[in-house]
Amino acid sequence: MGKTYTVETVDTKDFASKVVPEPYKRSLQLILNKTDGDNVGDFTFLLSTLFPYEGKTDMHTHPVDELIYITSGYGYSINKDGKTPIQAGSFIYAKAGEEHQCVNESNETMRLVCIYIPALPDEVIQKIRS
Repeated sequence: MGKTYTVETVDTKDFASKVVPEPYKRSLQLILNKTDGDNVGDFTFLLSTLFPYEGKTDMHTHPVDELIYITSGYGYSINKDGKTPIQAGSFIYAKAGEEHQCVNESNETMRLVCIYIPALPDEVIQKIRS
């Protein structure tokens, strides 16, 4: 039986951060996933931090929808429609199966709040946590 979440405040500094090897220059923090508690909904909540000056994600897809909210930094996103400027306050909706990438051009970290609905598959979660 897992932990039961009701209303809880956590500090993201308390969660392990996994550094993604170059050339991507970023880190990932898995904050909450459906496997973390008996009453956690079918979603994944992850923070992605792109390092200053060309930190980036790879061009990738997911088998589920992804909602991305940028809280710091600026740069651009790339998808099938081209390149779009992004900055703190920007929101990206990446539908399941749609290729996308984010690149940080600023001298500060670009922080991406990522929510996946439904939750990422267990094998992806295990890879992030390993």
